[in-house]
Amino acid sequence: MMVKRAHAIATALAVAFGGLNTAPAAAADPPPKLPAKCEVPADLVPEAVPLPHAARSAKQNRRLKIVALGSSSTLGLGASDPQAAWPARLEAVLAARFPNLEVRVLNHGVARQSAQQMLERLDNDVLAEKPDLVIWESGTAEAVRGADVDEYIDALVTGVDRMAAAGIDVILMDTQYSRTTAQLINFQPYLAAIEQVAGMRGLPRFPRYGVMRYWVDNERFVFAGKSGSEARKMADEVYDCLGRLIAATIAGGLVAR
Repeated sequence: MMVKRAHAIATALAVAFGGLNTAPAAAADPPPKLPAKCEVPADLVPEAVPLPHAARSAKQNRRLKIVALGSSSTLGLGASDPQAAWPARLEAVLAARFPNLEVRVLNHGVARQSAQQMLERLDNDVLAEKPDLVIWESGTAEAVRGADVDEYIDALVTGVDRMAAAGIDVILMDTQYSRTTAQLINFQPYLAAIEQVAGMRGLPRFPRYGVMRYWVDNERFVFAGKSGSEARKMADEVYDCLGRLIAATIAGGLVAR
């Protein structure tokens, strides 16, 4: 299944690369395989999602502008360097796959913010940027604080609707996973809320919680007993894998019909 998953991702990237790049020689180069440590079951992460605005911009304007809206884990908390955060890794992977596109990923993560707080900066940090796509990571601050789930849903719906009205594609991303935090914090209502909003508005959802849980359960990444520098290095690897998986999903979405 892992081999099949890696092949499917490579195929999605190759199709998208070939469809958007006007240089045949470059398009003929096969994309690099997904590192084994990053692999997940085929049914966990979508290989392609509909991204009509991003696909149109890539085709017509040769541009792909993405805003990563989120809190601490979008900002890159725990990484060795800001360039190791998943938005930076996403930009690097997409730029390598699509050299004839101007790819920009703007990191607008602010530590410990709730969805409502992100909504309050939507005008300046999202709409003013005029992106083609927003990846909205949320839920951690709400889970930590035990926030009202209905208020959380209302904030997500309001934000999603405002972005849709501005002609922006949106991918919702749920929370991180670790065994320690999962034992202390009840994330489930907020994971369900994100899934509910995605269903209500027909949006793609990147299931980061499930992805990271799979990695942890299969001991791909083990933080226990790691020193500060070792933990930062492993955090970099996790962010890199997340960037690669998100890039594969977006690449497929650029050519989805």
